[in-house]
Amino acid sequence: MSTSGRSRSTEVVSLARRQLGLALLAGAASAVLPARSAWSQAGAAKTAPSAASLYTLEMIVFRNSGSAGGEDLTADGGELLQDSDTGGNDGARSARFGELLPASRRRLNDVAARLNAAGGHKVIAHVVWTQTASAWNSGSSIPIEQLGLSGTGLSGAVRLERGTYLHLGFNLVFASTATTRYTLAQIRRIKLNERHYFDHPALGIIAQVAPRGSEEPGL
Repeated sequence: MSTSGRSRSTEVVSLARRQLGLALLAGAASAVLPARSAWSQAGAAKTAPSAASLYTLEMIVFRNSGSAGGEDLTADGGELLQDSDTGGNDGARSARFGELLPASRRRLNDVAARLNAAGGHKVIAHVVWTQTASAWNSGSSIPIEQLGLSGTGLSGAVRLERGTYLHLGFNLVFASTATTRYTLAQIRRIKLNERHYFDHPALGIIAQVAPRGSEEPGL
């Protein structure tokens, strides 16, 4: 195949994978979430409670085992620091782990089911926990091992940071074999109670962050 042909194939596969992730988010969220509005500075500044507040984080990590169409599966999937933030001067504030929550507290079971039912995808981790947010750009994170994911092939950490805005990031490595490792390193600005898709040629993450307590039935 010519270079231009491989390039077109890669673009088609990448677009299809992104469309799948977005479709999973849209389909699963339509029954329980309001329509997303355009991001505004005023709205964004209201997404984070006080620094000491606990958040509930839910994360699904899935493997894309389908054809990557010539994409570099060892790529990191994005810059670790994608966004900037003018707030969060308390650089010493670290993230504090709360507790692992039982499976009954998961809100993304419908998304996990859709992923497992979709050809070429397999959920390798689905976990929900509580923690506080660290200061923006502090580098503080919660290790994967603390989330009870030992034995899944995953290593690395999760970052939840708050300055003026709230940011969620991942620096994860997935070892599918003794010699094959994939890295997903991304962070982005988020809004509470919305589902966010982090893309990578070999991996994907769908995550949601909520104020602690708001995810409980009846609240």
